Amino acid sequence: MAKAQGTGTVTSDPTRWWLVGLLGLLSIAAGVLALAYPDITLLALGLIVGIYFIFFGTTWIMLGVSEPLQSTGGRILRIIVGFLGLLAGLTCLVRPGAGVLTLLIALSFWFILVGVSDLARATEQQEHRVIAAVLGVIGIAAGVIIVANPDIGLATLALLAGLGFIVRGSVEVMAAFYMRQLAK
Repeated sequence: MAKAQGTGTVTSDPTRWWLVGLLGLLSIAAGVLALAYPDITLLALGLIVGIYFIFFGTTWIMLGVSEPLQSTGGRILRIIVGFLGLLAGLTCLVRPGAGVLTLLIALSFWFILVGVSDLARATEQQEHRVIAAVLGVIGIAAGVIIVANPDIGLATLALLAGLGFIVRGSVEVMAAFYMRQLAK
């Protein structure tokens, strides 16, 4: 197996570049849908975010269990964030119309938790910390902006979530191309 090169994305194994790219493309797709239809119903926004969270959470749990990281704390953090993402996704799918505030809080805490996880990986890695740090700052900033103003409307929530997903997805796709080069 190739020596793991840290990239700050969901996996540090360069042979799994396709997984990073897939999650990046899903993130971009969710962001584009949220931006293209900012006045969509809460039901549709909840379904889009719920499906994304389920893919995200499942992937992070599987990698947390199967992929050796540099520390046990990193594995545990990845599993916890994955579990919370999976739980948030299931909640959004089961109760997509539960209310804007519920979706707002779930989305903001997801962004913050993922951002903290990415920053933790950035401090843990020896190489390629920049991508992890950028993803961490983007996640925390998006989460704080959303949670700081809970009175925002659905259109603003869709705009902020869409931008956050697109930026994160773009960084993940760039990281996937980089990882693909490392794997060769």
